[in-house]
Amino acid sequence: MPIVDVHNLSKIYEGKVSTHALNHIRFAVEPGEFVGIMGPSGSGKTTLLNLIAGSDEPTSGEIVIAGRDPNTLSRNDKALFRRKELGFVFQHFNLLDTLTVEENIVLPLTLAGAPVAEMERRLHEVAARLEITPLLPKRTYEISGGQMQRVAIARALIHRPALILADEPTGNLDSRAADEIMQLLAGVNAEERATILMVTHDANSASFCNRVIFIKDGRFYNEMYRGASRAAFFQNIIDMLSLMGGAGHDVSAVRL
Repeated sequence: MPIVDVHNLSKIYEGKVSTHALNHIRFAVEPGEFVGIMGPSGSGKTTLLNLIAGSDEPTSGEIVIAGRDPNTLSRNDKALFRRKELGFVFQHFNLLDTLTVEENIVLPLTLAGAPVAEMERRLHEVAARLEITPLLPKRTYEISGGQMQRVAIARALIHRPALILADEPTGNLDSRAADEIMQLLAGVNAEERATILMVTHDANSASFCNRVIFIKDGRFYNEMYRGASRAAFFQNIIDMLSLMGGAGHDVSAVRL
């Protein structure tokens, strides 16, 4: 059974002129997949992620995550569902600077009322996995952007969600830190079978995915699977973005 099943999803923003942000999008994400979503600016990528994240509601269609449609739940149950089943990695990290790195990471377990022993065990597991154990006592303003994103990934993983949603996770990082973060996400996906859905405008980041879905003008445009060669996949992504007519700033100029 797919972890994410999106059926005929549409989103219309009403106003003086209605905006059709998404138009009958359909796709599924299987357990253990690492899927990228790409498209020109204004294509509907962020709207799609917001709908799957539950921070916005579709005009029509449905989203089934781990066998349930969160939009049929009450407000409280939907909030609990998001907290339990979803992990989030953002471009701007969204860490709390009043907390230590350790406190930021365990926050999902704190909110869930997990036993302290369980929190400690999972914290040290995930910190070791992401090589951030020495950072645990520090405050967020004492660490680099790349380290902050590692902390954010640790926070997203610690409660073992059904799905990790990543929104431009390398958008605020230099190319070296971006590569490290993508290798980390790919490693977490391969070794822990974590299911990841990532929105990105960066072809290099997308080349770490197993599959990339392209959307344009709110519609499904195409999809592409990675073969044995990441370099070839990267070039195919560049070619597809050029074919879609994305603006220059939508396409990473970095070559592998």
